[in-house]
Amino acid sequence: MKKRNITELQILSEIVRKQPHIKQKEISDALGITVQGVSEHIRNLLKKGYIKSRGRGEYILTDKGMRVLKTWISQFKNYLEEINREIYRYKDIWPAIAYEDIEDGDKVYLFMKKGLLHASKTVKTSSTAKVVEGGKKGEDIAVTNIEGIIEMNKGKVIVLKIPPRISGGSRNVNYDLIRKVLDNNKDAIVASMGTVSYVVSQKLNIKPDIRFAVPEGIVKACERGCDVVCLITGKMTEKVVKILDDNRVKYTVLDVTKSSD
Repeated sequence: MKKRNITELQILSEIVRKQPHIKQKEISDALGITVQGVSEHIRNLLKKGYIKSRGRGEYILTDKGMRVLKTWISQFKNYLEEINREIYRYKDIWPAIAYEDIEDGDKVYLFMKKGLLHASKTVKTSSTAKVVEGGKKGEDIAVTNIEGIIEMNKGKVIVLKIPPRISGGSRNVNYDLIRKVLDNNKDAIVASMGTVSYVVSQKLNIKPDIRFAVPEGIVKACERGCDVVCLITGKMTEKVVKILDDNRVKYTVLDVTKSSD
C-alpha cells in the first residue's frame, strides 16, 4: 500500500468517526500532518468522489468512499498480518556470544556464562542450535532452531563485609583476602555498596558491575546463573543478607577487616 493511500485511509477514517462535524485542523492534529497537507488530500478525495462537502468545511463519506475505505482496511489488515508473521519469525533468531570462531550453518551447543548466552562447537551441553550468522571468538552471532533445555543453575554470592569509616574504613581492610577471593572467582559479577566499599574497589583497580540498586541487582544476576562477589560496607550487609534469604540465594559472608583476619 502506497504512503499516500495510507494517509488518505487515515483521513477517511477520521471523517467516518466524526462526520459531519470535523474540520481540517482537527484531522491535522489527529494525524500529525500540516493543515496544508490535509487540504491537498481532501481535494483529491473530493475529486475521486470518496467524500463530499456540506459546506463550512464539513465532510461526509459517500457510498463510493465507504466501499473504498472497507477495501483499504482489508488490505491494511493483510499487510499488518504479514508484518506480524515476520516479527514472530524474527523472534526465532537469538543472539549469542561465540565461544570460538563459528561459521554460518554450524551446529552449536548453548550455555550460559556470566548471565549471557554463549555458543560453542566443542563445549557440549543438552541444548543445541543452528547458526544463522557466525563470527569470530567473542563476537555476537545469530542462532535459530534452539532445542533442549539451556541449563542455568542459580548463582551464589560471597559477601565481603567492608569495615565502615568509624572502624577504619578502607585503611583497615585485608586486601590480600579480597584479592584471593576475586582470583578464585574470576567469572563472578562484582558488586559494590557504600562509599567505603567503592573506595576499596578503586584501590584494587576494580570496576564494579553493580553499584546501584545493589541488593536487587545481585538477586537478578544470580537468577541468570551468575556468581557474585559483593563488597558491602558495614551494617548494609544485614540488608543484603535479608534480601538474599528472602530470595533463597546461597551466600557466604566474610569479614575482611584487617584486625579480624
